[in-house]
Amino acid sequence: MSAPSLVAMLLADARLPTGAHAYSAGMEPALTGGMPPDQARELLCARAVTTSQVEAATAVAARHAVLTGGSSAAVQDAWAARTPAPAVRDASTAQARGYLRLARRLWPELPVGALPARPCRAVVLGAIAAVAGLPAVDLVRLVIYDDAATGAAALLKLEPRDPVETTGWILDACAAAEPTVASLAAVTDPAVVPAAGAPHSEMWAQTHARLNQRLFRA
Repeated sequence: MSAPSLVAMLLADARLPTGAHAYSAGMEPALTGGMPPDQARELLCARAVTTSQVEAATAVAARHAVLTGGSSAAVQDAWAARTPAPAVRDASTAQARGYLRLARRLWPELPVGALPARPCRAVVLGAIAAVAGLPAVDLVRLVIYDDAATGAAALLKLEPRDPVETTGWILDACAAAEPTVASLAAVTDPAVVPAAGAPHSEMWAQTHARLNQRLFRA
C-alpha cells in the first residue's frame, strides 16, 4: 500500500485522537434546530455538494500554496468569506489545532510559518497533504467522506438506528459529490473556491452554539 493511501486512511479515521469526535458536522445543530431525523440522509447529501465543496477546494488550494512555497493566508481569507457563521469558523479553527498538533509530531517539516495565525481545518489538511504526498484528488475525496462520516456517526449517538443504514448514506453523499471531484482537485487560485453555502446550516450552527446542553460542539 502506498504512503499517500495510508495518510488518507489515517486522516479519514474517526478514531484519530485530534478531538474530531467532539464534532457532528452540523448533524446535532440540524436536529436541535428542528430537522426530522428521517431527513438526515438528505442533509449528508446536501452538505456533500455545498459546504463540503468549499472545504475540499480550500484544502486543495492550501496544498497548492504549500507546494509552491506560497502563503495560505489568501486561502484562509477565501474560506472565511464563504463561511459566514462565526460558530462554524470557530469550530473549524478549534479542530485545526488538533490536526496541527498531530502534524507537528508526524510531519515536522510542515511549514507552520506559512500558515495563518488561526488556520481553519481545511487549510491544515491541505498543508498536511502537501508534506505527506497526498494527491489533490484523494484530498478532495477525503474531505467529502470525512464530513459525511462524521455526520453519520453523530446521528448514531443522537438518534440510534442501524449503522448499516447510515453507512449507505455515506456512500450516497460521496456519490453525489463525485462529479465535482476533478474540478475541485484542479483548484489553485483561492478566488475560484466554490461559494456553495448552506444558509440554513449556518443558522442552525449559530443557534446551537448558544445552547447550554449539547453533546457536540458543532
